[in-house]
Amino acid sequence: MSGTGLALVLRGDLPFLRFPVHRAPAMIVRHDRRFEKGRALYKPVFRFANRNGTFIEVRDKVYMPFPKPVIGEMVEIVYPEGFPQKARIPYPVFRGLLYGALGYVFVMAGVELTGWW
Repeated sequence: MSGTGLALVLRGDLPFLRFPVHRAPAMIVRHDRRFEKGRALYKPVFRFANRNGTFIEVRDKVYMPFPKPVIGEMVEIVYPEGFPQKARIPYPVFRGLLYGALGYVFVMAGVELTGWW
């Protein structure tokens, strides 16, 4: 299970690892909202100009329990060269914790299965 999660996260990050990453300013234009277990979750939608000057609107991948950043706020986004539709707001601490947790569970499952410890 953790191996699958780790593989899915790595697959989503592969373009960011294989191609140069560009930074651009983006404006939050709205939030997509969904309800889960009776609570509202918000996903920011931002608009930015790619390197060709074409404006693109992208939904961030991360849902939050509150509508942050606020509509109209300027944020810095990153996207791999040639893939502006994969743009996202960088959350380095979140990504580090995600990889750390998935990696830890993966290693511990391997240790448990092999009886190495």
